[in-house]
Amino acid sequence: MRDNEMFSLPDADRLQHAADILKTVAHPARLRIIDLLERGERAVSEICRHLDAPQPYVSQHLNLMKAKAILSSRREGTLVYYAIANPNVVKIIHCVRQHSGDQAPQWEDCTPGH
Repeated sequence: MRDNEMFSLPDADRLQHAADILKTVAHPARLRIIDLLERGERAVSEICRHLDAPQPYVSQHLNLMKAKAILSSRREGTLVYYAIANPNVVKIIHCVRQHSGDQAPQWEDCTPGH
């Protein structure tokens, strides 16, 4: 059996999509936002307070992640709330943080199928 018969590689579009998501979250402010939203939905104003950052700066990061379907949003009156739309992205971030020694290992989160 040849090596390429043992497994199949994802197609180029899927690989590009994965690379785009990784590039999108590869920013300290976006990682902080995801960490905050992992605990539950938050209004933009609350995210700004936690990051100690101005609303236009935070909104730019939120919109980038929403465009990649990492986050979702909903409007309630004048407030806009954001939440994690793709929990798999959170799992990937956990795996990276564990690898860097930032969190205690929970390897079951980093294995296929979890």
